[in-house]
Amino acid sequence: MATDPKLRSITGRLVPNKLTAREDDYTFNTQYVGTRSIDDICKLAQPKMGEKYSASEMHTLYDVLLATAKTELLGGATVEFGFTNNSVGVEGSFVGPLAQFDPEKHSVVLRSTPTAAIRKELSEVTVIVSHIEEGLPTISTITDVATGLINKQLTPGGGLNGKGTRVKVVGEPGKEVGFFFINAETQEETAVAVTSLLRDEPKNFSFIIPQLAPGTYYLEIASQYGGNSAVLLKEVRRNRFPYPLTVAGEPEPENPDVV
Repeated sequence: MATDPKLRSITGRLVPNKLTAREDDYTFNTQYVGTRSIDDICKLAQPKMGEKYSASEMHTLYDVLLATAKTELLGGATVEFGFTNNSVGVEGSFVGPLAQFDPEKHSVVLRSTPTAAIRKELSEVTVIVSHIEEGLPTISTITDVATGLINKQLTPGGGLNGKGTRVKVVGEPGKEVGFFFINAETQEETAVAVTSLLRDEPKNFSFIIPQLAPGTYYLEIASQYGGNSAVLLKEVRRNRFPYPLTVAGEPEPENPDVV
């Protein structure tokens, strides 16, 4: 079965390389779609296990494997775990054949190298370069006030705090500007009401999250702000925050009534 190309691709933007004198030299800045903890990985993998293991049981098994691997690693073995081969070494210069380990001069370090399997798969990843248009409003981080989670979750009716560059919402009369949530599955667009906007600054914004249905959404901003509120850009410029944001469904009651 062919692998979905969306699952084997990364997106990033070109940023000026400050380490060279060339004006046309850029480096690739990856835009990550989220942060996954071991709990998250277990929950994502659990459906593939059917009824054999729960997510919590899978986490317990991982903890046992990790503890065993660590014991072997710290005992002097080379250990393959996850995507890397791992070993412990010592850094620092030893002077003379009778020199001993000195914590002031030497340190124990972890050495990790990619496995042959992951190196092969890395060569198959598609890289999508997103070129930034000058003056494009760019959201860098958002925080769901109700949960404190960053770049991950939305709580309808709760607050959202965001940071970025040129994220002030301004526009000519009749122009469609503001913040918009795009449903990842249906592409349905939900605008953030102007009355819900609590903070509107070039680098910071806050608003009340609309009553979104459970699902995954992307946040977009559209504005004619280019650095000066008195001089607007000729056209509205719209940009998407790359992290998918989740609205969870209503939790099931602990003791549902039996009908």
